[in-house]
Amino acid sequence: MSAPVIDSDDFPRLIYAQTFETIYAYLEEQRRTDPAFTPEKIRQFLKDAYARQGDNWGARGVIEDKKLEAIIAAYECFLAEWEGAPETEGICQQA
Repeated sequence: MSAPVIDSDDFPRLIYAQTFETIYAYLEEQRRTDPAFTPEKIRQFLKDAYARQGDNWGARGVIEDKKLEAIIAAYECFLAEWEGAPETEGICQQA
């Protein structure tokens, strides 16, 4: 059985969607099971992730950029939903 063929333009979007879903599920599990998991931990992670996003001297490439974008988006979405932000719908739309 052969794997389905994916258009090269669709591959980065697929990677983004899979990464977003995986990270979001991880965050849900953390919130459910870890009493020390707080919005402040998410903010600290986002601060670090934004720094990594801007520090691309090693030229990550399209796929790694998409993964990092999806990770940041999942954390932002989760944090906004946790805190009841009214603009959550716009934040949580996947690219």
